[in-house]
Order: sequence, then C-alpha cells, then structure tokens
Amino acid sequence: MVTAVLTASAGVALLAAVWLSVVLTVFTPRGRPTRLVRVTLRGVASPLLAISGRFPPATREPLLDLCGPLAVFAVAAIWLGVAHAGFALLAGTPLREAEWTFRLLMLAAITAYLVRFMHAYGRRERLVARLGGSVCNPRDADNLLAVYLRTGSRDHLDSLFAEWTGWMTEVESSHLAHPALTFRRPAGDLDWLKAAVIVLDVAALTEAIAPNWAPAHTRALLATGTRCVRRLADGLCIRLPPIVVSLQGREERNFSDTLRVAMEAGLPTERDPQEAWTVFQGLRTAYAPHAYAIETRLRYDRLDEPDEVEEPDEADEPGAVGG
Repeated sequence: MVTAVLTASAGVALLAAVWLSVVLTVFTPRGRPTRLVRVTLRGVASPLLAISGRFPPATREPLLDLCGPLAVFAVAAIWLGVAHAGFALLAGTPLREAEWTFRLLMLAAITAYLVRFMHAYGRRERLVARLGGSVCNPRDADNLLAVYLRTGSRDHLDSLFAEWTGWMTEVESSHLAHPALTFRRPAGDLDWLKAAVIVLDVAALTEAIAPNWAPAHTRALLATGTRCVRRLADGLCIRLPPIVVSLQGREERNFSDTLRVAMEAGLPTERDPQEAWTVFQGLRTAYAPHAYAIETRLRYDRLDEPDEVEEPDEADEPGAVGG
C-alpha cells in the first residue's frame, strides 16, 4: 500500500514538473529560459559547435543549421518522455484515465511553442532581408546614412531608427526567452548581428557628428541595441575586457571618408573630427565587440573570412580621423 502511494505520488510529481516547465516555457516566458531549456540547449548546441570547427564552412553551415531545431525538438521530446513516465507510475489509479487528455494538451502546447519559435525567427529575418538588399557589411553604414539623407528627410531616417528600435526590443525579449533562436542560422547572406551593427553604426554616426540634429529615436535605438547585444552575449557567457577602439567590419573605412560622405549627403557637422571620432568610438565599443563575439561563438564565418575575430588595439586608431 505504501509503495503504491509513493509510486503514485512520484507520477503526480513528474506530471506537475513537466506541466510547470511547459507553462513557463510556452505561456509565460519572462526573459529567462527554464533550466530544462538551458541544459538541453547546452547539451545539443555545444557538441555541434565543437565538432563543426573540424569542417570547412561549406560543410559546417548545414551541420550548424541543426542546432536550433534539434534543441527545440529535444525539449519537446523530454516533455513527452517525462509525461509518459509519469503516467506509467500512475497505472491502476483513476488519474491514468486522464492520460489522453493530458497528451492532447501537451501536443497543443508543443505546437504553440513551435509556431511561436518560427514566428519569432521569421520576424527577425524579415527586416534583415530588407536591409540586405542594399548593404552587406558594417562599412556600408556610411552609404546607408547617405542614401537616407539624400532620398528622404530627417523624419525618414527617424522612421528607420524607430523600426529598428522595435526590432531590437523584440529580438532581445524573444531570444532571451527562447535561446534556441540565437542558434538558428541566418536565412540570407547578411546575418542578423551584422545587420544590427550596421543600423547601430548609422545611429552612432548621426549622434557623433550631429547630436542636435539627430532624429528623436537615435538615442533610443543606441540604448536598446546596446542592451540587446550585451544581454545576448551574457546569455552565451561571453565576457569581454574594456575595449577602447572598435573597428570590426570598418578596418578599410577611414573616419575622414565617413565625415566626407555624411557632409556631402547633407548631414550638418556639429562636432570637429576628433571629437566626433571619440564619441563614435565611445558608442560603438559598447555594442560592436559583443555582436562580433557572438558571431564568433556561433561561427557565423564565411569562406572568405577568418574563423577568429581579432580585437584591434589602440595603435590601430589612425590619428584623429581613424576608421
């Protein structure tokens, strides 16, 4: 009798634990995944990232494509497996009759989880794809700023900043709640982290050169984007030392050329070149190194890029108007 009670209690505990995990993961995500999701993702993604280093990029990408989906399906499989074990312990009790109802609810929750995951991924990639039609790397931020200045207006640039502020907020909340999204590979050639750096660079250049003219959402975008990439880096246990100069992706772009392009496009110059450079670097070092560190951790390298991202030192600053 005592054994039967203990067995039934263990079954109820398993079912309660799995349903609590489902509710916290699917219905009430609060910016921090459950321990089950974190452990499962680590168990799936870490080995794949480790062994992928032994393959060339052309073979590596299909392998790493499996990280996000495998982690999601592994979590779903664990839920179903624990639920099955729980009901097996309830054999011979009235609660066993509720098994099919529980299974249907579980399948509905898993379906909602998958739909939400794919929906968040689609929203992330949709805006990146639109940007990818005109830019491909961070040094294109200068040209993107010039295009908006020549073909639009200050309000037009503000609309860009407002749209990407919302994107940064959504990426932060969805990727922290469902970290498997961070491991979901980009759909196009321009990955979402480079896209974030490009738009943040446009905002940082605007703020550095013309702070009084800068559109209303400039500072909001910089604050939101910086917080987003830093929190995602924290989620991957990435810790960086203080960085004085950030040239990742802009090694071939002198700041004097950037100033010239911006002024020719109509951006008012409210700071001298040295001060603008200092302000720009003060803003960029807060987000770009973290974004590139995440790219390196996730192996977002291409055939023509090195595997490791090297941090420039202070000596790389080419005078008052460096890159």
